[in-house]
Amino acid sequence: MIALELTDIEYSYRRNTALRGVSLQVEAGEIVAITGASGCGKSTLLHCAAGILTPDKGSVRLDGQDLAELSADARAALRRTKIGVVLQFGQLVPDLPLIDNVALPLLLAGHQRSEAHEHAREWLTQVGIQDEADAVPSELSGGQTQRAAIARALVSGPSVVLADEPTGSLDSRAGKELLDVLVSTARYRGAALVMVTHDNLVAAAANREIRLRDGVIQHEVAL
Repeated sequence: MIALELTDIEYSYRRNTALRGVSLQVEAGEIVAITGASGCGKSTLLHCAAGILTPDKGSVRLDGQDLAELSADARAALRRTKIGVVLQFGQLVPDLPLIDNVALPLLLAGHQRSEAHEHAREWLTQVGIQDEADAVPSELSGGQTQRAAIARALVSGPSVVLADEPTGSLDSRAGKELLDVLVSTARYRGAALVMVTHDNLVAAAANREIRLRDGVIQHEVAL
């Protein structure tokens, strides 16, 4: 089953063309690494897949739904339900305790606070930081905040998880631990996982590596 499909994606920032007709299919439960030099279009591709950016040309389909047919509000709602996004520095709300940070997608989707907290605690346990539920992000290590970001991305049961340099801000040991958590929890959910990375260790954890160069797919290899 195809969870995410990008077809002939083109995107430009003013005069700078970031993507030049990129096509990609990701199956449910598959782990894909997007690699390439800085500026090759990796993060732009991920943001198009998440519906954060709208391609100049081409289409993005999530579980068969064309994102171009949705309003900005509907795409945002989709990111709270079917798409989990993990950014390099976590992007947690600084004044909220972890339990509320992780529960936030559910709360925004209209779930009762008690129900949202119950699911959030389950995912904090899944990523190994249940004892930090009442801590705010500034009280945590980089690895702990990234674990919380993973829990938040997965709490709503998304079919697709998109991670942009998830280990980029961590040392090698913390990065390895974080990668193990991300991959194992995505597999636990049966979610498709797409990771943008410069890290060979991250790429090696994938089922497939897609290397971009100057906005096009340079090569693709099964791992």
